Amino acid sequence: MHPTELRAVPEHIVKSKKLSILMPFLNEEDIIVENTRTVMSMMRELKINYEIVLIDDGSTDGSFELLHRAFAKEKHVKLVRNHQNFGKGWVIKTGYEYSSGDYILFLDSDLELSPYHIPNFLRIMDEEKADAVIGSKLHKDSILDYPKARRVFSKTYYFMIRILFGLPIMDSQTGIKLFKREVLELSLPRLVIKQFAFDLELLVILHENKKKIVSAPIELKFSRGAFGKIRWKNIVQIMVDTLSIYFRDKILGFYKRELGENIRYHYTIILFQDTGDEYEKFSLERFLDISYEGYDVIVVGMTDFGIKHPRLKFIRSDSDSYTDRLTEVREKVKLKTDYIVLSALNAYPDARFFLSAGRILSLKGVGAAGGYVVLRTDAKPYEGLVQSVSKSIFLNANLHYRYRALNPKKVSELQLNGMIIKAEYIQSLNPENGRGMKLEVLLAREIDKNKESLIYSPDLLLYQRFPESYWEFVEGLQTQVNARLEQMFSGKKVRTLRDYKFFISVGVLFFVAGSLAAVFIFRKPEFMLPLYAYYGMLLLSRMLFFGMINGFRSFLLLAWAQLFYGFSLLKGLLTRALGAKIKKFLQRFS
Repeated sequence: MHPTELRAVPEHIVKSKKLSILMPFLNEEDIIVENTRTVMSMMRELKINYEIVLIDDGSTDGSFELLHRAFAKEKHVKLVRNHQNFGKGWVIKTGYEYSSGDYILFLDSDLELSPYHIPNFLRIMDEEKADAVIGSKLHKDSILDYPKARRVFSKTYYFMIRILFGLPIMDSQTGIKLFKREVLELSLPRLVIKQFAFDLELLVILHENKKKIVSAPIELKFSRGAFGKIRWKNIVQIMVDTLSIYFRDKILGFYKRELGENIRYHYTIILFQDTGDEYEKFSLERFLDISYEGYDVIVVGMTDFGIKHPRLKFIRSDSDSYTDRLTEVREKVKLKTDYIVLSALNAYPDARFFLSAGRILSLKGVGAAGGYVVLRTDAKPYEGLVQSVSKSIFLNANLHYRYRALNPKKVSELQLNGMIIKAEYIQSLNPENGRGMKLEVLLAREIDKNKESLIYSPDLLLYQRFPESYWEFVEGLQTQVNARLEQMFSGKKVRTLRDYKFFISVGVLFFVAGSLAAVFIFRKPEFMLPLYAYYGMLLLSRMLFFGMINGFRSFLLLAWAQLFYGFSLLKGLLTRALGAKIKKFLQRFS
C-alpha cells in the first residue's frame, strides 16, 4: 500500500480521541499560511477531532503576523511564539505544553511529508499497540525523491545509533512522528538537547522505558538541496549531541531520574522595579502575559507604570535593598499562595514559564527551583559582549549554569531572576540574619538549613537586559564582590560558600603576578610561556565560539574581568580580615 493511500481512521479514534499536530516553523512566510490550510482541509476530510499548534522558533520575517491575521479566530489553531531561535527540540517541548490531544503528531511545516500520512500512522499505532510511530526513509515501502548525499548520511547515522543505543528503528530524523500523549509526558520533560538531535534523545528515553516504537513508510519529495536546512556545522553538532546523549544515558543514567507530577500550583510573582524606564514597563507587561491562570503579580518600587490589570498590585518602596523591599511586601500583603517567584524587572519570561514548573516543584525535598537567563530580544551590542563573558566557565566557574542551558541538577544557589521558592520561606525570612547579602544567597542559606534542595532546570528561562556599558559592567562586578564578602563574613556557619569564581579569579591574579615577577627576578622570558599558553587558549576558544572580532573583544573583557574580580575580592578579604587588627594596633598609640 502506498504510504499516503489510506484515508480511513479507526472508528474509535474518530469518536473518542483528539489529535494535536505540532508544526514548528522558522521564517516560512511564503508557505506557512497555505500549508496550515492544507492540513486543516485534510483533517476535516478525516472527520477527526484535532488541533494544530503552530510554534514560531524566533522568526524574523512576517510568518507570525500572517498566521495571526489568518487564524486568530480559528478554534482548531493555536499560535505560540518563541522570541528567539532556540532550536527544534525547544519548540516541540513548547508546543507540547500548549497541546491537549490524546495523540501528538510532529509534522514539519514545509509539508515535504504530506499530512496524508496521518491515517496510516494512526492505523499502525492502533494495530501494533505501539506507543510511538516513526516515519522512516529506510522502510522497505518508503517512496523517496531524495538526494544521494542525504541518503548516505541517513544510513551512516542509522548504523551509528544502532551500535550506540540498539534502537529498534532505522531512522530517527524524519520530520513526521506520532506519539501517545502519556509517553511524551514521560520523555519530553527529560530532554536536554534543543536542536536537531532531540529526536534521538526522545527515542532513547522511550526505549529505556520499554515503550514500543515502530517504523512507518513515508513518501518524501525533497525540495531543499542536498541537506535542506541542515548545514555542515549542524551535522557536526548532531554528532556531538549524539555522543552527549550516549554519555548521559549509558554513563550517568541521567534519563532515569525522577520527575514529579505537573501540578498546577498558584504563584505570586514579586517584581523589583529599579529604573522605571520603558524596558521595565515592557518586562512587566510580559509577566502579565504568561499563559497560565493561577498567578498574580506584585511590583515593589517607586513607579507603577500606569498599568491597570486585575492580576497586578503595586507597593511603593524607596529602599535599595531587595531584602528590605520583600519584607515590606510581606508586611503589607497577605501572601495566600503556594510559591513565590522573584525577579528584578531587568528580565522577563516567555509565555510558557509556568507550564512545566510543577514537575520540578512537586518532587520531594525541593525548596526552590530556577533556571537561567539569556540575552533579551533587540539587545545592544555591548550586552551581547557582557553575556558572552558572563556565561564563561573561566569567569563564573561552577555558577555558569545561571547563563546556560545545562542538565537539571541540585545547585548551591539560583539566579534571582525567575527563582521559584516555597511561600513559607518568604514568610519566615529574617533579613537580619544576612544583612548585606544578596537576597538569593540569603534564601539559599535558609533552604539549605532546612535540608531541602535548590534545583536548576533549563526549562525555566528568562530574557535579561545585561549591562549596556563598561561602567555598568564594572559596577555589577563590584556589587558581586561586596555581596560575597558579606556572605563570607556574616558569622553564620550554616552554609558553606560554594562560589568557586573566587578561586579562579584569585588564582589567575597570582598566576599573572607570579609569571611577571619570575621574569623580572630571574631575567628569563620563558617563564612567560605558561601565561602565553593560558591566554592563547582563552583567545582561541572565544574566537571559535564568537568569531574573529567579537571573539577578540570577548577575550579582552573576560581576561580583564577575571583580574578585576580577583583583585577586588582579595583586597576586600585582606581589609576585613586585617583591618580590625590594624585599627586596634593603632589605637594603642592614640
